Amino acid sequence: MVEDFEQDDWDILDQSAKRVLVALSEFEKGQSVNVDLIHKKTGLMPEGLNDAVRHLSKSKLIDNPDPSKRHGPYDFYAVEITELGRQVLEKFG
Repeated sequence: MVEDFEQDDWDILDQSAKRVLVALSEFEKGQSVNVDLIHKKTGLMPEGLNDAVRHLSKSKLIDNPDPSKRHGPYDFYAVEITELGRQVLEKFG
């Protein structure tokens, strides 16, 4: 719940994670976005994008529907923003 996510939690998210969250928020609810499109929208290189996705996933702001699927140098294939992610972005973003 967004009440459990505080300003300090938002402040410790690095800029790359925030860029990914903003990019994912541009897509419809429940839509998985593949890594190529996330890379194009954010300009992040594999290491930075992998780190951002890992952090956002641990924070439950995004969901990786198929964690065993990977794409090239990326640790994931596609992710989607969660309802919590949308609420956090609306509240703090």
